[in-house]
Amino acid sequence: MMSFSSLQPRINALTPNSKRMWGTMNVGQMLAHCTDQVRIVLNEKTAKNTGTAVTRWLTKWFVLLVPLPLPRNIKTFPELDPALSLMTKPGDFVTDRDNLLAALSRLSKAPDDHQTSHPIFGTMSKSEAIKLTQIHLDHHLRQFSV
Repeated sequence: MMSFSSLQPRINALTPNSKRMWGTMNVGQMLAHCTDQVRIVLNEKTAKNTGTAVTRWLTKWFVLLVPLPLPRNIKTFPELDPALSLMTKPGDFVTDRDNLLAALSRLSKAPDDHQTSHPIFGTMSKSEAIKLTQIHLDHHLRQFSV
């Protein structure tokens, strides 16, 4: 079973006053945004597919196989955009942080044959979903200097 234990201390280092280094999200929006991303790969939240099979495959290949951090200010899809009404709204900081940690735990414990249909990357295995989630979380934790 893969785990997110290396990211948990960084998530726990966030505070309600954590300031972003770039972008527009505040820390509460970022926690809700990241939780929704995990919920999508757990098939708990839906998102519309974007692009074609070819662009999904190329994007998936590039993000998962090229060891580069995600670029700053990268555009997200509507279901994860805090400016739109499709993303879960942030609430209490501790609850939002705990919701993210609980979603990560559910993904870690998902069956090994778990598959999801990601709106940008298409069909993903559990290991691909975990790797994407680790890359995505690292991006946002760096955004908030943790």
